[in-house]
Amino acid sequence: MSWRPDSPTELPDGRLVCGAHGLVVCGICTVDYSFMDDAGSDSNASASTESDIQLDAVGQQYLKDILRSKMRGEPSPVGVVENMGLSRGLGKVIPKAFPASSSDTPQDLFPVRISRKANPNITRFIHRWEKQTVLVYTDGACLNNGQADAKAGWACVFRPQEEGITASITGRLENHGPFKDAAEQTSNRAELRAVINALRSRHWISGGFSTLVIATDSDYVVKGATEWVEGWMGKGWKTSKGAVVKNRDMWEAFLGEVERWDGRGLKIQFWKIPRDMNVEADKLAKEAAQGDDVEEFLDPKGVLYVSDRV
Repeated sequence: MSWRPDSPTELPDGRLVCGAHGLVVCGICTVDYSFMDDAGSDSNASASTESDIQLDAVGQQYLKDILRSKMRGEPSPVGVVENMGLSRGLGKVIPKAFPASSSDTPQDLFPVRISRKANPNITRFIHRWEKQTVLVYTDGACLNNGQADAKAGWACVFRPQEEGITASITGRLENHGPFKDAAEQTSNRAELRAVINALRSRHWISGGFSTLVIATDSDYVVKGATEWVEGWMGKGWKTSKGAVVKNRDMWEAFLGEVERWDGRGLKIQFWKIPRDMNVEADKLAKEAAQGDDVEEFLDPKGVLYVSDRV
């Protein structure tokens, strides 16, 4: 086989590796991307090293399978590693409410199951009859809500807890939003932050899913996402009473994620559930609210993004 120029793959921390073998320095491809370790650094910043990449157990396994497949010359089982930038949604896609009956519960309708379409197989809350529909629990909490010393946190739970396996992602609500706007610490904002994380924290398509159901006990989130936001945008981000819509930056980031996933074949639905059915996410969000302040909006470490391009 004749030699061909390498097409590099970008890792979550921005480093490049050879597209064929997943190596920073590759003798086969005759490339050396180690210069990227120093790119953009100043005299006060140390060069990035491999130990700086912090992935959870699922992310670590994804990366191992990606590299193993590349070494064997096989198509990647989960796609190409990518960084996903945030964009302001335009309201092209409005999520719908999940069609649950009054007797349905998320625990009954979405039992713990294994998706064998993912490589490696993954454990998720998967619909009892519709195997391509998966559920994630989200919640936000704010200590001293409405006061000057308010502290908010968020959580999303995407699988049952198991020793040694990441089952949830949590964080403090940042003091600046996704587009660097300064913002207050509120429970509603934390609820929205949890939803944005749920949309960005796992590559749901690679798990074999075509519908993601977000289960939350927040009326603000469910009605806002499925009913109100379209009207707000039509009125120039004003409410029916003419007031400026709060948390516009979060709503725009949320819509951007919905549009991105819709373009890849994933539909987003919302299910308003009772608080007593969202106990784990509620507990984790309250714990997260007690953490240290976080200034800038960021995706938590431990998350590996992959695209559906192979």
